[in-house]
Amino acid sequence: MPVAISPLSGRRVDLAPQQPGVVVGVAPASLAMELGIEPGDRVVGVNGQPLLDALDFQFHAQAELVVLDVERAGVLLRYRLELEGDEYWGVTFDDPTFDGVRVCENACPFCFIKQIPKGMRRSLYVMDDDFRYSMLYGSFVTLTNLTEDDWRRIEEQHISPLHVSVHSTDPELRVALVGNPKAGRIMEDLARLERAGIDFHAQLVLVPGVNDGPELDRSLRDLATFGPHLRSVAGVPVGLSRHGQERQSKQVRLSRTCMRTLPGKQISVRRYEPDEARAVIRQSETWQDRFRQERGDPFFYLGDEFYLMSGLPVPDSEHYGGFPQIEDGIGITRHFLDRLDTYLRRARPGSLVESEGVVACGELIAPTMRDAVDRFNAITGAALDVVAVENVYLGREINVSGLLGGRDLLTAFANRPDSAPLYVSDRMISQRTGTLLDDMRLDEVGTALGRPIVPAADLSEVARDLRQRRRSDVRRAA
Repeated sequence: MPVAISPLSGRRVDLAPQQPGVVVGVAPASLAMELGIEPGDRVVGVNGQPLLDALDFQFHAQAELVVLDVERAGVLLRYRLELEGDEYWGVTFDDPTFDGVRVCENACPFCFIKQIPKGMRRSLYVMDDDFRYSMLYGSFVTLTNLTEDDWRRIEEQHISPLHVSVHSTDPELRVALVGNPKAGRIMEDLARLERAGIDFHAQLVLVPGVNDGPELDRSLRDLATFGPHLRSVAGVPVGLSRHGQERQSKQVRLSRTCMRTLPGKQISVRRYEPDEARAVIRQSETWQDRFRQERGDPFFYLGDEFYLMSGLPVPDSEHYGGFPQIEDGIGITRHFLDRLDTYLRRARPGSLVESEGVVACGELIAPTMRDAVDRFNAITGAALDVVAVENVYLGREINVSGLLGGRDLLTAFANRPDSAPLYVSDRMISQRTGTLLDDMRLDEVGTALGRPIVPAADLSEVARDLRQRRRSDVRRAA
């Protein structure tokens, strides 16, 4: 994948916008609207300084005296403002990073981007390690590519919270897991964030027999030394597509001892077996009990896949302590079930009698989804069905709903002719491009299948769509 060099930072970047700083939205009742800033305008500087990105704009535009330079159709407009601080500018940029996304310089042996085939969304092939995206969107970064200028900027502008891929606090093991000699200083890097007052979340991608067991104990023991700026720690199981399995089978597999003596070399990666997942759950429960006493919440949270693959129930909502890493899928199953309970308590019995539809989901969540849909049907009278969709494109080992693509839907439903709506997880759709994982659009898939395909976050949104369809049918009949 071709990359560019950022003219602003000299860093390797990808997905660089053609025009940096282009405004695509202006919020009502905002300062930008009051000034007359319009979509299509380009913000080119604040107080005579060029802007690095949207975060840079937010920081510099909160001064008491602001000179804002805006380009419109080749004409420079200059606004001189006296502000009280903490103004609501209400500006949305076409791309929040004006120089593109910073490219990762690591070589993680479980890097999912290296496991995907050709023909998917272009953005999926961008190996990013950009602290700005970490703050804006919750993506995880390793901190290995930060320059001293980056560190000073994070500290000065208080860019927080950050989401850090830790994986292990053992220096040699983390070097092996990240594939970068700079990775060994993780504890020093996290300590610097804490000294600067930067909140951060940590993630451990767990690999069976590599960084679980005693190594997980070590990582949690080390991370427990940080104060309240470390907001949470998550442990998620490694993912391995069929393409990743093929790649792993061609690599030399090092023993744990060899990996210790040769840090940074390729290591063997495989998925968890159910009994191994249950062992991780038991180990985590010991730590969660300790953290409840010391910190007031479990602090360490496991990815939903651990519970689903082991056949154990996901914990209740109180366990997740406010769901600090739900954007990474931690607790999303419990959140889904809680929203269903809330909807069913308020639903009018029989309100959706004979309303038909199909819920398509990944194979991992399918048993839980069937139970949920059965409860939904029993109260509303709807006739929803559930179909577990095999991930043909990436391989059956990738069994979560969010990683299904359009081709998987076509394969699963090509021989199921029906006009009833097909409901899919909204996590299958890119918020940025509106496309599925394999670059197909939902309307393309719907046209090919001859049925509407509707993204939904939960069953209450499915119910809303079913009601709208019933009302449309009544209007047409009248």
